[in-house]
Amino acid sequence: MGNSPSLQSSIALVTGATAYIGRAIALELARRGAHVVVNGRNAEAGLAVAQEIAAAGGSAEFEAADLGDRAAVHAMVGRIVQRHGRLDVLAASGAGASSDSLAFKLFLDMQGEDFDAYIRSHWLSRAHVIQAAAAAMRTRKRGKIVAIGTDAGRVATVGESFIGGATGGMMQMCRVLARELGRDGIRINAVAMSYIADAEPRWGGASPALAGHHDGMLQNLKKRMLFPVHCADIAHAAAFFAGPESDAITGQTLSVNGGLSTPG
Repeated sequence: MGNSPSLQSSIALVTGATAYIGRAIALELARRGAHVVVNGRNAEAGLAVAQEIAAAGGSAEFEAADLGDRAAVHAMVGRIVQRHGRLDVLAASGAGASSDSLAFKLFLDMQGEDFDAYIRSHWLSRAHVIQAAAAAMRTRKRGKIVAIGTDAGRVATVGESFIGGATGGMMQMCRVLARELGRDGIRINAVAMSYIADAEPRWGGASPALAGHHDGMLQNLKKRMLFPVHCADIAHAAAFFAGPESDAITGQTLSVNGGLSTPG
């Protein structure tokens, strides 16, 4: 796999790593020398990613856990620490773009259960695993955490009031945690994205006023982007925050969006 020394011998957990962005992050961290714990709900897909890493000369294993289940997530991190003695890196991805997640809805079309679903998938799915990982990292006074989110948390986007609101809350949480966890040698940063050229869009459950306009929305996004963005681009940003090159950086959000917008 052509390992480089940047993450050599590190133990890295990548959540939501069975496909697309999570999978790309898992592959990139393994390429840089980390032993990667591939997390997801689909064991067949997760084991396939772990085997793909192994076939390329890397090291990986699979751990099943639903990111919305706090107890299951904490138990998963406990098993990782029991096996390996530590956890060095967490890349918190997944859940927000899974097949059963809600898509774009106008605020006045939303129900109370929609509010809860968006918060669980775009915020709590990160909070649960970040809390578990930080507790494990604190014992060794070191660790790197990277939270993956959407630029809707930074830029007002029609149809993403709660996607953006929940992600914005998640990103603010990470900024606060950078202050709290920095005393324990833990860095935490976020990577934000927009349209990803090689990730499958999921539009289920959209508002009627937005349904049927998705192709047009995608074309408008593509026209406004100066450069295409792929899963590997998000993975490279996550790997930067996971490695020693970013030791002087914490509490930041990096948008990898091809120039679609320039949030401050």
